[in-house]
Amino acid sequence: MAPAILDVPSWVTEPRYRGDCLATVLLRAVRRLGIVLPDAEADLAGFSEDVLEPATDRPRGIMLILADGLGLANLTERSGHAPFLTSQPSLPLTTGFPSTTVASLASLGTGLSPGQTALAGYSLRDPATGARANLIQWDTPTPPRVWQPHATVFERLDSIGRPAGFVGEARFANSPMTESSLRGARFHPADKKAASIAEAALTAARSNDGLIYVYWGALDKIGHGAGWSGASWSRALEELDEAARVLTADLPRGWEIWVTADHGMIDVTGAPVWDVATDPALSQDVSLVAGEARAAHIYTEDPEGVASRWRGRLGPAAWVLTRAEAVAAGLFGELDPRVEPYLGDVIAAMAGRGIVLDSRIPGGAAKMVGHHGSLTAAEMRVPLIRWEAA
Repeated sequence: MAPAILDVPSWVTEPRYRGDCLATVLLRAVRRLGIVLPDAEADLAGFSEDVLEPATDRPRGIMLILADGLGLANLTERSGHAPFLTSQPSLPLTTGFPSTTVASLASLGTGLSPGQTALAGYSLRDPATGARANLIQWDTPTPPRVWQPHATVFERLDSIGRPAGFVGEARFANSPMTESSLRGARFHPADKKAASIAEAALTAARSNDGLIYVYWGALDKIGHGAGWSGASWSRALEELDEAARVLTADLPRGWEIWVTADHGMIDVTGAPVWDVATDPALSQDVSLVAGEARAAHIYTEDPEGVASRWRGRLGPAAWVLTRAEAVAAGLFGELDPRVEPYLGDVIAAMAGRGIVLDSRIPGGAAKMVGHHGSLTAAEMRVPLIRWEAA
C-alpha cells in the first residue's frame, strides 16, 4: 500500500504480494494438497478460502496451468470463446509490478516479491556489468542462480521428498527463466501445439506427481504480435478452453485443475508513443533505459531531475516515481538490500494505452500490438479458476 504522502493516480491497481495474489498461488496449491513447508503459513496470511478450500477431501494432485497473458479483463471480454473456463469457480487475483512474465513467474515460483528476487522487468541493468540485461534471452554473464538465489517452491518440495512436475516446451527445460525461478521440478517436455502440451500434462499426472505446473504460452505470443482483441487470440483461447475440458475428462480421479495467469494485456494500436532516443526532455541525463514499454526502469545520476522532466513531458500519461518513492509505495514489495542496484533510479508506469521506449535498443517493442507491464487493472488483474477432474 502506497504511503499517504504519495498521490496515487486513480487508475493505479496497486500490486500485492500477500493474500489474493499471484505470488501465493503455488503455496496455496501446496497447502491444498496437505503438504507443510517450513514458514509457508506466514506467506499465505489473508487469502480467500472459499474457492480454494472447498468442503471436500484433499485432492490426489493439482495441475496448475499458467496461461501467459490471460488477464481477467481479457478473459471476461472474450468469455464466449471460453465457455468451459468461465463456467468454473474463480477468484480474482492481483499480480505484482511490473506486470510482466519475468517478474510474475519469479514471484509465482518462489512466493517472493520482485524486490527479493531481483527479477523486476523484461530487462534491467546488471550491477555486475553496468549493462542492460535482457532477462528472457539472458544476455548477461551473471548466472541465473546468482541473480535469483532464493529457493523455489519446487526446490522446497523436492527437499522434503514431494517433487513437483513442470510441463512446457522442450526449450524451457534448462532455460534461464527456469533456472532462476522455476528450478527443482521434474521436467516433462512438449512442443508448441496445444494437444502436445495437454498430453504431456496427462503423462506427468499419471506419473503420480502431486503438483504439476503447466506453462501455456500461446496467448501471450499472439497478443504481442497481433493483439489480444483479434480473431487469432480468440482462437488460441478456444484451444486453451478445449484443453481444459479434455484434461477434466482424462485426468485421474481425485485431481484438481487450477488456471491462472501472469498478467493481462492491452492493445496499443494508435496510442501515443514517446521515444527517449529522439526526445530531449526524456533523454537528458539518462544513461540507460530498461524494463518494459509500459513500465520503464530509468538509470541516471540525477533521479530527482530526471523524474521531474519525465513528469513534465508525460503528464497524466504516466506515474513517474524515483526509486525511493517506488520502494516506499510498495511497488516491488519487500526489498532485499542487494536488489536495490538492479532497479531503475526512476520508474515510469504508463497510464492509458501509451508506451515509452528507446528506439536505440534492439528488439521489436515498437512493433508489438499487445503490451503489458504497468499498473492498470487490465494488466494487473488475473483470474484463478479451480475445478475438479471428472
